Amino acid sequence: MRSPRYLAAAGLILAAYLLLGLTNVFTKAPWCDEAWFGSPAYNLAYHGFMGTTVLDPASSTWKSVKLTGIDQHTYWVMPLNLVFNAAAFRILGFSIFPMRLLSLAWGLAALLAWAAILWKLTRSKALAFTGVALIAVDYHFLAQAADGRMDIMTMALGWLGVAAHLLLRERSFPLAVAVSQSLTALAFFTHPNGLLLVLILVCTTLYLDRKRIRISTVALAAAPYLTIAAAWGLYILQKPEDFITQFLGNAAARGPVITTPIAALITEISTRYFDNYGMASWSSLAGRTNALPLLAFLAATAACLLIPAIRRDPAARLLLIWTAIAAFYLTEFEGLKTPLYLLYITPLFSVLVAVAATWLWTHRPQWKFAVAGLLAVLCLFQTARTVIADSRHPRRATYDPAVQYLRAHFTPRTFIMGGAQLIFGLGPEWNVLDDIRLGYNTGKRPDVIVIDPGWEDRIQMLKTQSPPIDAFVTNLMNSEYREAYRADGYRILVRQ
Repeated sequence: MRSPRYLAAAGLILAAYLLLGLTNVFTKAPWCDEAWFGSPAYNLAYHGFMGTTVLDPASSTWKSVKLTGIDQHTYWVMPLNLVFNAAAFRILGFSIFPMRLLSLAWGLAALLAWAAILWKLTRSKALAFTGVALIAVDYHFLAQAADGRMDIMTMALGWLGVAAHLLLRERSFPLAVAVSQSLTALAFFTHPNGLLLVLILVCTTLYLDRKRIRISTVALAAAPYLTIAAAWGLYILQKPEDFITQFLGNAAARGPVITTPIAALITEISTRYFDNYGMASWSSLAGRTNALPLLAFLAATAACLLIPAIRRDPAARLLLIWTAIAAFYLTEFEGLKTPLYLLYITPLFSVLVAVAATWLWTHRPQWKFAVAGLLAVLCLFQTARTVIADSRHPRRATYDPAVQYLRAHFTPRTFIMGGAQLIFGLGPEWNVLDDIRLGYNTGKRPDVIVIDPGWEDRIQMLKTQSPPIDAFVTNLMNSEYREAYRADGYRILVRQ
């Protein structure tokens, strides 16, 4: 693959990924998840404990998860991403950018993993480059590769595990098992959805090497999971009752799953796909063009299933099995139906587009121009969606002016209740608490309330989730606070 043509193609893919990814990094406004996971990482890096001090242990989030002890121990999420972010903060200082740049690096690792996977499976340079290029410009892949959450790290480690198994299995099967399972173990302890990548790796091992599996193989595969679990267990033992409250609370009430399979399927289609690919009831006419990538994904998947030559190909069959596992897992085991988790399946759809396009290019030469045109249109639409979103520069348009107002009128000692993401603009030592209940559980009264669009949505959810709390919040804001700032979705209320 070192010919000038392929080196140029690799350089173009890398440049497109970095350009789009970095634009995302610097234009997206910070949001609550990034701060909820940035706070414990900061405390670990600079204060030696992993508490989330921007959340109130006596209050809750939008999902009504009990947060007992969260200001001392963060147990509601897996630990590895917090540790990596703590290292990034120690090296680069605290801000939103170390978190996002680390995610961007994980995204690059995922692209390298897919390049290795496709080359090893197919020995087709064209297919490998096409698949990686389609992943690199995918809107949902880029969105998570420039976000401070842990999903891109989970996904990258998982596919690196699959790539390691494919690359090492012929040289040394035990080495392939040890390395690949270590990587997917890291993925699992980064986010529970790493289980999806564990299942895919197990399926791959059975598909390619089931006759080589022995009891010693199972023990070797289990070792990294047990080792990391033991290390996490030592941390859990510092406050096991808080772990049970936080972790099980966060895992509960996540929507329709396999116990209601039809409801889960309907919600998967309507919420995960229709709402995020331009087919929601509120989508504009221009927004409905976002359905084109989804149509391309479905058409390519159908082609791979219906064309016998593709379906019988061992590599294509394995890719289809992976896609089926991912689709089933997201439909029946992940109930929130959030667009954040599209990251786990859109790369597979992109690869199936590459498989179908490469086969048509090779076996239907009269369709070459049509195939090339459709691929170009798909890349154009995917790229345009990212560019259009970034051109609005939500950070500069909404977040920065509100932060500048707070800095100009208040001090770090001012008690502020608002979205935790304020710490990225104000600083981690400002007295910011993310409590949409406004002290309902604690009696705390902030000097300032900052309501951003996310907080506004979460407060509106109180109307149905907890009318007494909604009444308390509404009455408190109306009777004890005056509005001092309103612009671009932000309101700042000051206590009278």
